[in-house]
Amino acid sequence: MKITRHISHILEIIQNLWIDLLIQRRFLAGTVESNDNAGIVLKTESTRYDVIDQVFFKYIAIKENDVIVDVGCGKGRVFNYLLYKGVKNKMIGYEINPSVGLKTQKSLSKYKNVAIITQNIFDNFPSEANIFYLYNPFKEPMVQAFKENIWEIRKNDPVILYVHPVNIDVFDDSRFTYRIVEIPFLQYTISLAIIRIAK
Repeated sequence: MKITRHISHILEIIQNLWIDLLIQRRFLAGTVESNDNAGIVLKTESTRYDVIDQVFFKYIAIKENDVIVDVGCGKGRVFNYLLYKGVKNKMIGYEINPSVGLKTQKSLSKYKNVAIITQNIFDNFPSEANIFYLYNPFKEPMVQAFKENIWEIRKNDPVILYVHPVNIDVFDDSRFTYRIVEIPFLQYTISLAIIRIAK
């Protein structure tokens, strides 16, 4: 079992490196600490491709006109994987850390369907978007603010894919509905909350 895990880990690193280099020509693993002095934004962490695959291709169906937003896009791994899989939808990434966001913006600049915005999402909330990906990017006050912004664009029938949903109780609100799924991997399990407007 230990050997199987070890081999699986090596294969995962090779696949990650391959996709990283194919799309952005740089290795995207690792963590960058937040430069947010207010302490409401968490560190930048690269999402694993096996997690992205499950979230976007098992639990939702991406339609032709969907606009996909990665809240706290970091180094752009979510968009890397979607591009690798041939997704041509409009994608908007928000990264509040400018040193990280500007590098990602430059690396993905050849993809005309991708926009990386180096500012707080609340300064320019994407009114046309309807699929939002979050990997626990910020603390409860901002989750509350995010929820209210989503409510304002409810006509888009938005879906929130909230991985590691630490502040899911914010959505204990009659205007919203959600379900939590546990996604098992070889060495760990990921929690995903799928949040929608209540019908």
